[in-house]
Amino acid sequence: MAYQALYRQWRPEDFTQVVGQTGIVTTLRNQVEMGRIAHAYLLCGSRGTGKTSIAKIMSRAINCLEPDHGNPCGHCANCAALLQGDSLDVMEIDAASETGVDSIRELRDSVQYPPQQCKYKVYIIDEVHMLSTSAANALLKTLEEPPGYVVFILATTEPQRLLPTVLSRCQRFDFSRLSVELIVERLRVVVDSLKKEASDGGLRRIALAAEGGMRDAISLLDMCLSYGREVSESLVQDVLGSSDRGFQFAFADSICQRDPGKLMAQVSAFMGEGRDPAVFAKDMAQHMRALLMVKLSPQGANQLLDLTPEDLQGYVAQAERFSQDRLLRAMEQFLGVESEMRWASSPRFALETAAIRCCLSPEGNDMSAWQERVDELEKTVAQLKEQLSNAMASGIPVAGGQTPSDSQMDAGDRKSPPAQKKKPAKSAADGRKNAGEGAGIDERSASIWKNTRQLLARSNPAVNAYLLNGDLVGAENGTYLWKPHSGFEMFNEMIMGEENLSIVQAALTEAAGEESRFQAVAGDQQAEKKATVEEDLLSFQQSFGAENVTVQEAPVQREEGTY
Repeated sequence: MAYQALYRQWRPEDFTQVVGQTGIVTTLRNQVEMGRIAHAYLLCGSRGTGKTSIAKIMSRAINCLEPDHGNPCGHCANCAALLQGDSLDVMEIDAASETGVDSIRELRDSVQYPPQQCKYKVYIIDEVHMLSTSAANALLKTLEEPPGYVVFILATTEPQRLLPTVLSRCQRFDFSRLSVELIVERLRVVVDSLKKEASDGGLRRIALAAEGGMRDAISLLDMCLSYGREVSESLVQDVLGSSDRGFQFAFADSICQRDPGKLMAQVSAFMGEGRDPAVFAKDMAQHMRALLMVKLSPQGANQLLDLTPEDLQGYVAQAERFSQDRLLRAMEQFLGVESEMRWASSPRFALETAAIRCCLSPEGNDMSAWQERVDELEKTVAQLKEQLSNAMASGIPVAGGQTPSDSQMDAGDRKSPPAQKKKPAKSAADGRKNAGEGAGIDERSASIWKNTRQLLARSNPAVNAYLLNGDLVGAENGTYLWKPHSGFEMFNEMIMGEENLSIVQAALTEAAGEESRFQAVAGDQQAEKKATVEEDLLSFQQSFGAENVTVQEAPVQREEGTY
C-alpha cells in the first residue's frame, strides 16, 4: 500500500480530536444535539487551521444515527460509509477547478433530488471565493432557500472576495491561527505515537515555521522524520533552508555597527551553506520585528512573541542598541526584498543591497530621518560621556591637569559652548559633502552622474547600492572620479572589479551619449582621520563646555641613545 502523508493520517475524525477552535466546536456540537441545523455555513480562516476537517466532521455528525452529544459515533452505517467515501449524499467540490456557471447549474439541478441513504445531503464547497461572479450569482437562490434536506458548507481563506449577498445567507465561523504551544503539544503526540525522537527546540522551530497552521506543521515534521534521526533544531533549520537564531543576532549586530564589509562576509558564508536568501530575508524581518516589539513593550514582549527566557534576554540586550526608527527601516528593507526576490535574477544581490541599505545613514528632510539622526547624535554623546567618566576614574587630567568635580560636569552639561571667534572644525561628513559638490564637477557632469545612478537603480540595484557609499568628486575628459566615504574604502575594490566596472561605464556612456570611463579613487585617510579627531573634539566641547576641555600634544617618544 502506498505511503499516506502524515497530515492525512492525523486528520481529526470527530470534534474531540480537533485542536483549538474551541468556540466553533462547541457551537456546532450544540446545534447538532438540539437539531438546529442551519442550511448554510461559511468557514473562514488561514490554511491548515481545520476548516475542511470540521466540514467533514459536521457532515458526519448531522447524519450520524447515534450521535454522542453532537459528536459522530464513527461506528454506525452512515458514519462508516462517509469515512470510507462511499456515500453519494456528501459531495466535496473544489471551486478552484470548477469556477464556471455551468458547474453551479449542475449542482442546482442535483439539489432537487433527496438523499439516498442519509438524512441530509451535504455540499462542501472548498475555496468558494474562486467562483466567478456569474457562478456565485447562480448559487444565490439555491443558497437562500434550499430544500430542507440540503446543507451547504462553504470554506474559504479569503472571505473578503465573496459577494455580500453570499455572506448574508450563511452562518459565518472565523478560524483562528493555532498557538505555538498547541502545535508543539500535538506534534509531541504524533512523534511519541511513531516512537521517534524529537527535541523540544526542534518541535518549537517547526511550530514557528508553520505560522499557526497544523497541516503545515505536520507536513514539515513528516519531512524531518524522513531523515531517520532525531528531529533537532539544527535539522529543522536545514530542512527549511534558514539560519539559526545566533546567526540572526550576529547579522543584526553588523547592521547596528554599520559594518557593510562584515555583512558581505556573513552573506557569503550564509550562501556557501546553501541557504535560501528569501527565507533568510523573512527570518531577518521577523528578527527586527521581535526587537521592535521588545523595545515598544518590554513587559508584554514575551506574550507577543512567544519567546523562551533566554531568547528574551538576548532580544532585550540587542534592542537597547537600536533606535525605533532604525528597526522600522531595517524591517521594511527585509520585507521589501523578500517580495523582490521572486523576480530578481540574483537573489543574493537583492539581499546584499537590503543589508547595505540598513547600514546607511538616513537621507532626506522627513521627520523619521531627522529623528534617526538625533538618536545617533544622542548615542554618540552618551559614549563620549562614558569615555570621559572612565578617564576621570583613572585619574587622567582632562582640563589644566585637574579633574572636574561632578558639579562642574553637571554645569558643563547645562551650559552651551561660549561664543568662539574661530570657526568650528569641519566634520568628515561636511568634507565629503563639499567634495561631492566641489572641484571638478560642472552642472552637466552632475546631471550625467544623476542619470547614471537612475539607470543603475533600475538595471542593477546592487552596483547602485555600492555607489551610495561615496560621492562623485571630479569629471574630466570623459573620466568620472568617485571617492568612497570614510570607513567604506572596501567598496573601491568591489566597484573596480571587472564586471562591476563595465556595468558602471556602460551606464555612464548611455547617460552621457559618448564613451565614458569610471575611476574609484582612494580617500585621504590622514585628512579623514584629522577631520574625525576635530569632530570628536568639537563634540567634547559642546557636551562639557570648552573651558573644561584642553588639548595637549603627546610627547615625542625617542629611542634610548638618540638626540
